[in-house]
Amino acid sequence: MSRAKRGNSAQLQKARPFGARTVWLWALGNSLAGLSVGGAIHLFAGGDIMARGLVPMSIVFANVVGFAAVLTARFVLPRYSGLPVILRIPLAGLTLVAGGVLGSGLAMLVNPLVVLYQLRLGLMVLTINGVLALAVGLVTYTYEQMRTQIEQEAAERGKLEHEMNIARDIQMALLPKTFPSLPGLDMFAFTVPARHVGGDCYDVIDIGEGRLAITIGDVSGKGTPAAILMANVQAAVRALSESNVPAAELITRVNRLVHGYTEDSVFITFFYSVLDTRTGELVYVNAGHNPPCILRADGSRDYLDRGGLVVGIMPDSEYEEGRATLCAGDDLVLYTDGVTEAANTEDEMFGEERLEQLLIEHRHASAREIEEQVYTSIKDFAAGASQTDDLTMVIVKMASDAADEETIEAPDSPRIAKGGPPAARGASATGALWGPAAADGRTEQAN
Repeated sequence: MSRAKRGNSAQLQKARPFGARTVWLWALGNSLAGLSVGGAIHLFAGGDIMARGLVPMSIVFANVVGFAAVLTARFVLPRYSGLPVILRIPLAGLTLVAGGVLGSGLAMLVNPLVVLYQLRLGLMVLTINGVLALAVGLVTYTYEQMRTQIEQEAAERGKLEHEMNIARDIQMALLPKTFPSLPGLDMFAFTVPARHVGGDCYDVIDIGEGRLAITIGDVSGKGTPAAILMANVQAAVRALSESNVPAAELITRVNRLVHGYTEDSVFITFFYSVLDTRTGELVYVNAGHNPPCILRADGSRDYLDRGGLVVGIMPDSEYEEGRATLCAGDDLVLYTDGVTEAANTEDEMFGEERLEQLLIEHRHASAREIEEQVYTSIKDFAAGASQTDDLTMVIVKMASDAADEETIEAPDSPRIAKGGPPAARGASATGALWGPAAADGRTEQAN
């Protein structure tokens, strides 16, 4: 007998005891069935058979056969579960019939004179009750098996969900809880996985001397495999960044790493940049990712698209570095395609135009407020449609030289860029998805 069969057999044998309420309801049901049968026989017999003896006997028969079938199905048939089907089915049938016949024989003791004077009736009762016991027992046994299987599946789902929640907590723990506190910067970010865990990531790494490595990435596919790969890539990028490896060389190494340890169909879009907060100089490599946008203080926009192919496709891909300068009042916006490709119930995408319009309308707000507007706008646009891709976004704002109206009214505004607001971490441990718009209390308390 296999271990799985032994396990199933053991679980079936551990049948739940009958509760008092169940016993009384079952007895009542059997009694009503016996009363109906006895009454029907008396009616169709035209009064030849006395109801005074027939009806009580029918009630006793119904209860004895009913309980015999149920007890056999619950406590005897599970012992056959480890036998081959060719033996288990005949044995189960014979056991149920025998139980019904034996129960009927005992029930006949209630009125043995009726059986002695009407032998054919007694034999008919034994036969009918044996068949009824077989039918009731098979139905009961099938129900018990289905119930046990459902409970097993529910327990397995609960265990899997618990493990997935742990995996999500671990993944979220890898994301920065707070950003480096540097003068002149206001930063905020969020990520909301489409499933328990996702293939998106972002990071802001303080590599010293006023420089920050700012990254964002998206693994092809979703779920656990994508999350595991992204966690490995994130760890490699952190190690290389802290070793001051140049941006192009860093992406080259990561590309070889991913190609060497994944299937050919797996790839990652990745953006890596190093920002010198003292001068505003930004060195970056865009490996097939959605081009981040620099919203200039004068209203113009620059897109950071220099780099090369996505990571993991070709081991010998070459990457070039791009350069830009962030000035006072400029905003750097990084996001994954889950933001612009979020769809509503009519399969219409959120799109880059809506995103840019939101960023322009709220560009004088803090980074956190902008992300709240973007997140809530996406959720409102989706209008109940299921989320099909991970949502991730990072905003870095350079402080204005001259305070605007909002800053004058609120001297503590992040626009003055005292730095270091907490990063929203996306999905809660309960499985409900939430972004910056709902993260105020939880995120600050967590930090």
